Amino acid sequence: MITPRLHIGDMNYSSWSMRPWLALRHGRVVFEEVKHDLPEVGGKPIFGAISPNARVPALDLGDGVVVAESLAICEWAAEQQPTLWPQDANSRALARAAAAIMHSGFPNLRNDAPMNIKRRTDAGRMTADGLNDAAKVDALWSEWLARFGGPFLFGAWSIADAMYAPVVTRFVTYAIPRSAEAQGYIDRMWAEPHFAAWVKGADAETRTLPRSDRA
Repeated sequence: MITPRLHIGDMNYSSWSMRPWLALRHGRVVFEEVKHDLPEVGGKPIFGAISPNARVPALDLGDGVVVAESLAICEWAAEQQPTLWPQDANSRALARAAAAIMHSGFPNLRNDAPMNIKRRTDAGRMTADGLNDAAKVDALWSEWLARFGGPFLFGAWSIADAMYAPVVTRFVTYAIPRSAEAQGYIDRMWAEPHFAAWVKGADAETRTLPRSDRA
């Protein structure tokens, strides 16, 4: 049997790579990790030989089958390990919607606060629109945590948590204002072993992307 190969970018910067990596790890799916240097922030996609969308992450399943896009890779992981989504149908539908909201939303937060796990700065660089996006994320987290009782967004850890994991790092990097409920969630995510392993990998990297580090 061919071992899947997950192509990822720098752990410190690649938010989209973090998401399926966490899902595969939580799903106990054996995979080979292949790391690539990301282009400078704003650079054009350069991974055409790896992925059909010329980006990472990409999951190579062998026999010419390459799965692009973080959420699609996460869904493949859930087919191997269905517990990556809530077992109740309604809860599963809500968790999938939460993942899709993150996949397509909050552009101002993404632009104002690019993922940079090792950096520590403040939210003074952020626009009002970026802070508004962050407040919406906080409100959603608080709603889901209250409804499902924690410790993660939909009770047990799920792909929804994988999708929001890079935002957790952004709240810390940029000291973004947040509620007590959001802070509790951030603390639990940061202590979660697979999340902590990704952060450790990011901390070990020495490569920098100057535009991201100065922005």
